[in-house]
Amino acid sequence: MALRQLRSERGYSLEDVRQAMEWSLSKVIRIESGTVSISVNDLRALLSFYGVVDPGELGRMIDLARLARRRHWAAEYREYASPSYMDFLGYEDDASRISQYHPFLIPGLLQTEEYARLVVSARPHYRSDGQAAQARVRLRMARQARVFAAGRDSAVRIVLDERALKHVGSKEVMREQFLKIQDLLPRLDLVILKRDSAADPGFVGPFSLHEFDSERDPDVVYLDNQPDDVALVEDADMVDAYKVSFANLYAQAVAADSKDGRRILDFDAPH
Repeated sequence: MALRQLRSERGYSLEDVRQAMEWSLSKVIRIESGTVSISVNDLRALLSFYGVVDPGELGRMIDLARLARRRHWAAEYREYASPSYMDFLGYEDDASRISQYHPFLIPGLLQTEEYARLVVSARPHYRSDGQAAQARVRLRMARQARVFAAGRDSAVRIVLDERALKHVGSKEVMREQFLKIQDLLPRLDLVILKRDSAADPGFVGPFSLHEFDSERDPDVVYLDNQPDDVALVEDADMVDAYKVSFANLYAQAVAADSKDGRRILDFDAPH
């Protein structure tokens, strides 16, 4: 029996489940739609709330939850990624538009493997665990492949602060990084925010806005929460505020280029 049907038969609303489970509304919606998987412990708690006590039914649904978790494309990385980051990947998979702002580093969606390895390995959590660091790099590359896969309809917009173009590693690392960005440009709306823009965006940290076509799926924002984790923002007023922030940052970046609305970067030049 589907979880949505089970909830309906018990007479509960999405808000009832959200409050009882202390989950986000988006999590409830995506668990029911199958966009994100549900842990066995969470499923046990949810079924208890619904009053499911039959051992056979409990066992069948728990087996299905375990199977679903194994089938998730990022399942092999669960040991190296937090539950919140795994949920983030589910939101990213479903988003019709992804809008990101990055003030300090080339974002994960655009990084080369070598750039990603340098950034990940520099974090204290991974300095002594090469296996975990490499797993995170592989996950980052797999995530890129999904977002920029041929035939995917999602629009990707990124505002990149000029500060993010500073060197990480050698000049060769940065040259390869810039070349990769050039290769992605046909599938990417990228603008560069110059430091002499009218308004200094320094008070805004990196964030990712995920927007969805379905009215049942509220838009959400994820904030970078180091090391290599994310924090969900789903309050409608806060999400709207981040939409305004992104629009302002994007407009500032476009206005800085008098030629065609984009600042044309020479990626082979030193920065």
